[in-house]
Amino acid sequence: MNPDTIKSQLRALRLSAAARGLDELLLKHRQAIKLDWLTELLQHELDARRDNAQRLRFKQAGFPIATALETFDFAFNPQLDETAIRELATLKFIAEHGIALLLGQTGTGKTHIALALGAAVARAGQRVYFSSAKALIEQIALAKHHNTLDQLFKRILQSKLWIIDDFAVTTMKREIAEEVFDLLDRRKYSSALILTSNRDPDEWGEVFPNAILASATIDRLFEHARTLLFKGPSYRLKGRITHTHVDAATLTA
Repeated sequence: MNPDTIKSQLRALRLSAAARGLDELLLKHRQAIKLDWLTELLQHELDARRDNAQRLRFKQAGFPIATALETFDFAFNPQLDETAIRELATLKFIAEHGIALLLGQTGTGKTHIALALGAAVARAGQRVYFSSAKALIEQIALAKHHNTLDQLFKRILQSKLWIIDDFAVTTMKREIAEEVFDLLDRRKYSSALILTSNRDPDEWGEVFPNAILASATIDRLFEHARTLLFKGPSYRLKGRITHTHVDAATLTA
């Protein structure tokens, strides 16, 4: 029995008074008390809390499916820059509030990689927000209608990682585009971003109501961004459950 271990466990469980009183308790009872079982019991509680918190983070993130980097078939295409993706998987860009742009053809693995990175962040104890661009637009419109935009933005901004899937697929009205710009502008102070798109960035301006908003928003997305370009045939067409084929080249802006 290690009293320091028990104290650490008690503090982790936010039982600071019990931790402070442990030495006095041991001195009082001396040989009359054996606490080896207590370490195991407290660890059981810590593990349960950790697992429950992780399940809650996955649920709150809104992941549509569960993926992992381990299930991604890097060997399918030898041109894949596996090093670039594994560098993202170190999650250093999360602490830097960085941006990763996963761009390319439909079905080539962009969403699989994005979700795998999101799952890694959630397992590391951080909040994640996942949404398709279309769903985000709908959420903002609904929040504006119900006057709850502050609550929506608070929820998103509290997440250490945002994943926005299928960007530039849906056009935006001016009032929505302005809110999207504001959200992305505030992101750089608190959160990292992963964005996927199957449209060429030269076409992104088409979804905005005017060139000024388009230019300002796109500038925010490419500021210090890491860009991975995905090409090649789709594994979806081969009946695969996961997106496993990608031909990627990495550029750093």
